[in-house]
Amino acid sequence: MNEPNKYITEDRISFRDVIAKFARLGTHLRHHWRVIAIGSVLITGLRISYHLLTDPIYTAETTFIVDAGGGGGGMGQIGSLASIVGVNLNSISDDSQLFDTDHILELYLSYNMLKKAFLSYTDDRHQERLITRYAREKKILKKWNKKDELKDLSFEITEGAMGIKHDSLLMEVIKDFKENQLSVGKPDRKLMILKVTVADKDPVFAKRFNEVLVSIVNNFYETTSTKKTGENLQILQTQADSARFVLDNSLDKLAKLSELQPNPNPLYFSSQVPYQKLQIDIEASAAVYEEIVKNLEMAKVSHRNKKPLIQVIDTPVLPLKIDKERPLKLIVISSIIAGMLMTLFIIIRYVWKELLQESD
Repeated sequence: MNEPNKYITEDRISFRDVIAKFARLGTHLRHHWRVIAIGSVLITGLRISYHLLTDPIYTAETTFIVDAGGGGGGMGQIGSLASIVGVNLNSISDDSQLFDTDHILELYLSYNMLKKAFLSYTDDRHQERLITRYAREKKILKKWNKKDELKDLSFEITEGAMGIKHDSLLMEVIKDFKENQLSVGKPDRKLMILKVTVADKDPVFAKRFNEVLVSIVNNFYETTSTKKTGENLQILQTQADSARFVLDNSLDKLAKLSELQPNPNPLYFSSQVPYQKLQIDIEASAAVYEEIVKNLEMAKVSHRNKKPLIQVIDTPVLPLKIDKERPLKLIVISSIIAGMLMTLFIIIRYVWKELLQESD
């Protein structure tokens, strides 16, 4: 008995078939050009309406130049007497780059700096904190009040009275704020110009927060960068005052001793010993005082050189710049996106119908 022949059917698609399929797809798109056009107009209109109806985003920008300053440089040899009194003058001339322009950028993103800014007030009359205004405008305050543990929670209290709940809420707000509303950087990496931008729907908040944050960070940067040289300067000043007091005291004793013995007998050497001791003390004290004063003046120059220069170029001014796309740009981009979406929709629908027909 002969076995039935078994045939294996192989579907082979030639290049001509591919061209034919694309030609049919192009014909299908031309037949539905009205659908594509109408859909594109509708999508474009919806996108433009959304941009017109939504609240604009205001941006507050501050640009400034930062010169980190240099070390004391040129200090020369430090006298041994400065080492005796325990003064570390080497740190005065330290050319440390701990506080350069790259580090100040990170300060603007630190939790502590942003927390201080949020806990600042909206005006000089201290009527309301920035965190309260921000939470109210963002509708976050209502969400907090709906929870039993956060009901009636307020930031309008002293910072010492704030607890874990306040810190937890601040951490959430600051995290979202850094990701979506705060921008810190250099417009040009070759320049020393820094720019801090705050974006928000509330122009008053954006302007005030930008000004407060810049002030807090720059003051911290200036104070901390000169802290080490300032401490050494204070030590030197204290030592100079002490040496001057000892010298003045020795001079007073010598004067009183000279008054008691106006004409000492040169043959009595024992009577001259107290006088000679005081002269030695005065010479030693004068040498110490002279050396400390010299180092003190050098330290003052070094401290001034270490102080960074921060020069503000532009500050936010009302009315703030609105982050809105230009009308022509908005229409062109919306039309292109809408056309691509409608064309993709027609193509997917056509391919789906073809697959259904082949399966039948």
